[in-house]
Amino acid sequence: MTFVRLVEVAGVHGEGATAVHALKGVNLKVDAGELVAVTGPSGSGKSALLNLVGGLDRPTSGAVHIDEQDLATVRDPSPVSAR
Repeated sequence: MTFVRLVEVAGVHGEGATAVHALKGVNLKVDAGELVAVTGPSGSGKSALLNLVGGLDRPTSGAVHIDEQDLATVRDPSPVSAR
C-alpha cells in the first residue's frame, strides 16, 4: 500500500530572475513500512521535499498525497494543546 505519493511536484521560491527551483517534476512513491533515506548535497532540495511531505509547505505545482489524501484538500492543522 502506498503511503506517500508525489506526482510531478515542483517547488519554486521567489519570482522572475531570482526564482529558485528547489524541486522540478518530482515523482515519488513510498509504501507503508518502507524506510527511505533522503541524501544529497547542500541546496539539492532535501528540506524542500521533506517540508512538502510533512505538510509544512505547499507545492508550486503537482500533488502530494499522504495515505491517499491530497494535502491540498487538508486545512492547516490546529496547534496541539499542551498536556
